[in-house]
Amino acid sequence: MNEQAEESARKLSRAKLLGLMGLYAAPLIAAWLWFAYVNSNEGAGVSVNGELIHPAVPLETFGLKSAEQPVWGLDDIRGKWSMVFFANDSCDEACETVLYNMRQIRLSTGRRMERVQRVLVTPAWEQMHQKLEGASEGLFVVGGDNSEMVVLQSQFDAAQSEMTACEGCVYLVDPFGNLMMRFPPDLPPAKILKDLKHLLKISRIG
Repeated sequence: MNEQAEESARKLSRAKLLGLMGLYAAPLIAAWLWFAYVNSNEGAGVSVNGELIHPAVPLETFGLKSAEQPVWGLDDIRGKWSMVFFANDSCDEACETVLYNMRQIRLSTGRRMERVQRVLVTPAWEQMHQKLEGASEGLFVVGGDNSEMVVLQSQFDAAQSEMTACEGCVYLVDPFGNLMMRFPPDLPPAKILKDLKHLLKISRIG
């Protein structure tokens, strides 16, 4: 085996090792974030505005599509704090309001804005992308056919199986891919922003 092949093998082994470490560490990191968030809020006498998903749920592999790339999946939702919203094949006035609020919340995080991304999941991702292209900074419009969509949707549904059903919720996924919080549609954007700012402040991830 030549040096180049040996180096490639070493890199592959390291990548596998890091992947395994991430797989086992994700639930621990999610638990730490949850307790850090709750404890710091309680210590400051501040309430959590969103609904915490406890324990936080590490998302598993999924594959959707976006205008930017043929496969948009788990690696793309990792690395930043992600606000995720599911829409039908059309975006009515309520949907447009949610997307506008998500945009304003991200902008309002100021210098931490680059640590946050918005994700719109819809079966009509191509049409939606064209419609929202002018206001798409920091927004990923992703989707696919029914079989592709259900892989991700079922994970969100399972994470909330012990909670009251929530239609129109905005979800928060941490930079390690853990689904950790949801915000009901009637929650004022200022309260979502308060939770998000607090998480950005107490964490160094993303």
